[in-house]
Amino acid sequence: MRRGLGRWARRVGLTLLVLVALVFVVSGAYLGWDRLDPVRLAVVPPGSTVDAAGVRTHVEHWPAAHPSGRAPLVLVHGFAESTYVWSRVAPLLAADRDVYAYDVRDSGFTDRVPPYDLAADTDQLAGVVAALGLDRPVVVGHSSGVAIALSLALRAPASIRGVVAANGDGTPYFGGDARDGAGSGGGARWLLVDPVAPAVVTAVVRHRAPIRSIVAAQCGPGCPVDDAAIDRWRAPFLEPGAVDALVTVLRSPLIGLTDAQERAVTVPTAIVYCSEDGSFGRAEALAMAERLHTERVVELPGARHLALLGDPERFAATLRPEIDALGGR
Repeated sequence: MRRGLGRWARRVGLTLLVLVALVFVVSGAYLGWDRLDPVRLAVVPPGSTVDAAGVRTHVEHWPAAHPSGRAPLVLVHGFAESTYVWSRVAPLLAADRDVYAYDVRDSGFTDRVPPYDLAADTDQLAGVVAALGLDRPVVVGHSSGVAIALSLALRAPASIRGVVAANGDGTPYFGGDARDGAGSGGGARWLLVDPVAPAVVTAVVRHRAPIRSIVAAQCGPGCPVDDAAIDRWRAPFLEPGAVDALVTVLRSPLIGLTDAQERAVTVPTAIVYCSEDGSFGRAEALAMAERLHTERVVELPGARHLALLGDPERFAATLRPEIDALGGR
């Protein structure tokens, strides 16, 4: 009986070993083919570039339609996003003030310049504010971009008027403390090995269907999912070095502040969350508000994580009073 079990175990082990080897071989071959026949999209993003703390950074600017002297806005996107996520809501926010958005150093059409960590991301945001000559703007962060906005508020509170946190709590663990281990990236990170991880990411971004599915699920029925819109999402990830940068970020701990750091933030803050956002809801928003010592917590009913793109009119209407309350007048 034991001999039979031993033979069975050896066969299973050998089969698994062969399958793993096959996955590695196929992944390497796929990456080799991709290098010989790369996909490149003729997407030219609007905007310009500035040097932000040594990083050539893509920036978009929406001038105020009716200048009022109100403080400018700087918009910070989240993980695997770009300035494109602000493209529908930014013109609405620019009704009476200048609005700027930029691509974080691991995303969009900004140069990929490691390290991809919160300190470097904060340097870049400070560099953007300085390069554009902005006088104490209000910073709006979306998803993981909230961490970057709050990090600058903690480091240089006199440089900004306030922070609006949209669909993210600025921590890598969504309401728990760092000691729970959730900020480490999870137990599945061992799967992110070469050449498997780059091959999987490459396969995803080479095709519209998976991107369309992800965007539609996070965005809702009002989101543009035509080919041109999906290509706006894909194009930055098809730039040379983009997949390698994304895989590096996926292998790293999620960026974020600790609970204690958030409690030390002194600039005015406001929190916006969407009722249908599975990653950041009412409980997380209220816990964050306690840490930030703010009573400004607003819900956008019936909206999802990417409401800024899928429901820009309501998203802008929800943001505007919070921006004004933070000294944006």
